[in-house]
Amino acid sequence: MGFASGTFTFRRFAVVGPGAPQQVDESHLQRLSELALRSDELIAPQEEEYGWCGGRHILDNQFSFEHNVFNDCICFALRVDTNKIPGDLKTAHQLMEEEAVAKSNPSGFISRLQKKEVKQTVQEKLEEELRTGRFRRSRMFPVLWDFPAGMLYCAISGKTFEKLDELFERTFGLNLLPISSGSLALRLLEPKGHRRDYEDAKPTRFVISPDGEGIYPDYPWVLKGPEPKDFLGNEFLLWLWLQIDTNEGVVKINKTDPVELLIDKSLDLDCAFGQSGRDSLRGSGPTTMPEARHALRTGKVPRKCTLMLVLNRQQYELKLSAEDFAFASTRLPEVEDADSPRVLFEERITLLRDLLEGWDALFATFLKIRCSTDWEGQKATIRKWITAGTQTPSAALASVG
Repeated sequence: MGFASGTFTFRRFAVVGPGAPQQVDESHLQRLSELALRSDELIAPQEEEYGWCGGRHILDNQFSFEHNVFNDCICFALRVDTNKIPGDLKTAHQLMEEEAVAKSNPSGFISRLQKKEVKQTVQEKLEEELRTGRFRRSRMFPVLWDFPAGMLYCAISGKTFEKLDELFERTFGLNLLPISSGSLALRLLEPKGHRRDYEDAKPTRFVISPDGEGIYPDYPWVLKGPEPKDFLGNEFLLWLWLQIDTNEGVVKINKTDPVELLIDKSLDLDCAFGQSGRDSLRGSGPTTMPEARHALRTGKVPRKCTLMLVLNRQQYELKLSAEDFAFASTRLPEVEDADSPRVLFEERITLLRDLLEGWDALFATFLKIRCSTDWEGQKATIRKWITAGTQTPSAALASVG
C-alpha cells in the first residue's frame, strides 16, 4: 500500500456531507466491496472503467478490518482501467479488410456498401479483442481515509479526481473538497470570525512590477485555478523563506517545541506578474544561490520546493506545491522497534497526522499575521529583505532598518 512504507505523494480532500462518519464500521467495507472493479466479470468492457480495489495490488478485491483498517483509517485504492485499441491498429485492420474485399471485385475497387459492411466486421473483431483483455491498462491510486480528521489522502487531480469524487459520492453519499492553500485558509479563519479578512485578502506587492509601480501581481496560475485565494500559499512559502534566512528557520507555533525548517535540494519560482518567466534551482541550499534573490527582485515568488521540517523533534522531508498544498515524495521519520507490519503502518499514520497538524498550525501562524495590522510591518521587512542585495540577510536587514 502506498502509505504503508517508503515515501509517498498525496493531496488532502475534506470529506463533507450530512452524517460524515467519525469511525470505521463494517458497512464502509461492504460498500467498497460492492463497487469494486472486477475485470473478470466484465463481458463488454467500456473504453474507461473505474471502481475500488483493496489496495494491496491491482487485482485485490478483498476488504476487511485485518487488511484495510489501521489506526481509525481505511486504506484502499481507486482503480482506473482503460480498454482502448490504438488508432493505428484500428486503421490497419480496416485497410487490410478493405483490400481483401477489393481484390474479389472485378473492378478492383471496394463499393460504398462493402466499405460499410467491412467497418461493421472490423468493429466486431475489435470488440472481441477487447474482451480478451489484451488492451486493458490498469492504474491504482492508493487512498487513505482518516475518519477522526475527516480527511481523505490521495495523489490525484483533474479528471481522475472527478472519478474519485463521483465514485465516493455513489458509495458513501459524501463529497470530497480539495484542500488547497486558499480553501485551508478559509477553514482556519472562519471559525475564528475572520471570514471577512479572508474575503478581503488580495495579493501583496513585494516588488515593483516590470510594467510600473502601480501594478499589483495577479498570479496567473491562480486565475486559471478553482480557488482565487491560493496565492496565500505562495506568500506563505515566501514568508517561510524569510524565517529560514533571518531566524535560522525557527517558527514558534502554539506548541512546546517550535518548528524548524530548511529549503533544500530544489526551488521553483514563477513571476506573479506573468512577465519574467520561471526559474528552477537545483542543488544544496537553493535559497542561498544568487539566482534565487535575483528571481525575487524580478517579481517571482516560490511555487514549489523541497522542505525539511522538524516537528516534535521528528524530521520530515517533502516536496511542497505552494498553491494546492500537495505533498510529494513525503518521507516520514523512521519507526523504530515496530514488531509487525500493522504496528509499523499505524505508527506511520500517527506521524502523518503529526505532520499535518504541525503544518496547519504553521499556516495558521502565518495567517494570524497576514490578517492583522502586523502584516504591514512584515510586508516592509520582506521588501527590504528582497532588495537587500548580496549581503547576508541579517546584515542586510540591519543596514536598511
